[in-house]
Order: sequence, then C-alpha cells, then structure tokens
Amino acid sequence: MTWGLICIVAAFVFYTTSIWSERIIKKLLRWMVLILAAGFACDLAGTNAMRISAATHALNWHTVCGYLALVIMFAHLIWAILAICEFKKPQEWFRRYSIYAWFLWLVAFISGVPKV
Repeated sequence: MTWGLICIVAAFVFYTTSIWSERIIKKLLRWMVLILAAGFACDLAGTNAMRISAATHALNWHTVCGYLALVIMFAHLIWAILAICEFKKPQEWFRRYSIYAWFLWLVAFISGVPKV
C-alpha cells in the first residue's frame, strides 16, 4: 500500500469517526474536532502524495471531486473550530451540514477506489 493510500484511508476513518460521533451524541466535543483535524491532515498528506506519484495530472471527475472534497473538509474543520469556541452560527452550520460534507467527501473517496 502506498503512503498516499494509507493517508487517505486514515482520513476516511478519522473523518467518519468525528462526523458520526457528533451525529450520535448530538454535541460537538473537542476530541471530535481534533479527530476531524487529524482527518484533514491525513487527507492533505494523502492527496499531495498521490499528486506527486501520479504519472500524469489529468483533470477528470475524481480529481475535481478530490480537490473539492479537500476544500469542503477544510471549511468543515473551520466550522468545527468556531463551533467549539461557542460561536452560535457555526454550531448550527456544523450540525446542519456536517453529514452532507461527509457524504461529498465519501463520494470523492469512493470515486478513487480502483475498479477490479
């Protein structure tokens, strides 16, 4: 398994744990934000590793989805940080949109799975 793939799978685990923990508990806790940040760091490292190792840099559906998911994940992390700092609007946004942000990230993740 390549470094990029390991990082992306770790991002999936961290991101999923953070989002679904918040959904189940119905409250955003600091450890969830830390796990979300770890997921973003893994996603960033994995995306960069795959970009470096790619033979060509084609602009295709997966590439666009991947970069869009990275931007969404970053925005989601900012919302989480602001929400944990007791800003009311970001708390509402995080609760309302976190599952959609996670789903869009999941689409990018699944679109990169090699076809067997």
